[in-house]
Amino acid sequence: MNNLGAFFVSQIVIIPLVIGLIRFNRTVSSYQPFLLLLALAFISESISFICIEVLKTSNAIPFNLYGLAECMVILYQFYVWGFLKRKFRLYIVLAAGLTAGWVTENLLFAQIENFSPVFRVTYAFIVVLLSINEINYLIVQDNKNLLRNSRFLICMGFIIIFIYQIIYEASVFVGSDTILTLKIVFMFNYINAFVNLIYVLAVLLIPVKTAYYFKKHFEA
Repeated sequence: MNNLGAFFVSQIVIIPLVIGLIRFNRTVSSYQPFLLLLALAFISESISFICIEVLKTSNAIPFNLYGLAECMVILYQFYVWGFLKRKFRLYIVLAAGLTAGWVTENLLFAQIENFSPVFRVTYAFIVVLLSINEINYLIVQDNKNLLRNSRFLICMGFIIIFIYQIIYEASVFVGSDTILTLKIVFMFNYINAFVNLIYVLAVLLIPVKTAYYFKKHFEA
């Protein structure tokens, strides 16, 4: 896939983002960090495309900055959902530790103009663990159909994309010119597109505010 095709595939993220913005005023606030995450992904993909296709330069710097922002927003999403709020010290340790790791790899070692695989693998692994923990909680607490639970779908999306991110970074580390690595890199855009389609359903299933639900169903 050429850069233009990869860009258009990545922009599927605009679908759940637009739906989320349209429904923004009536959906519960606990999903706002996720909507911010979608907006950041859209902006990051657009800037990366401009860097590569228009400016003919590397997108490493905006990509690394997006990685840090993505990480912090996802941590805050799990904080808002409750687990990291109940484990506040863990939240602080994770946020501070990952920020320190990003600063060390990108600034202290002057690698910000290159991609930062150690940070990306580390926070991907943490997000996968947090997502599994959240799903386990939902299985115990929610007797309803989990496939209609927005939080479950978001966590499943996180698990898929971040496990693939770990595989992606590991394959590039082993050797970027091998056939297997090229196939893994090639498939990344399609995995990303599939996850964004999961996010479309997740955004549509975000619970509405109690006041909006009452007004819609009980007012004459």
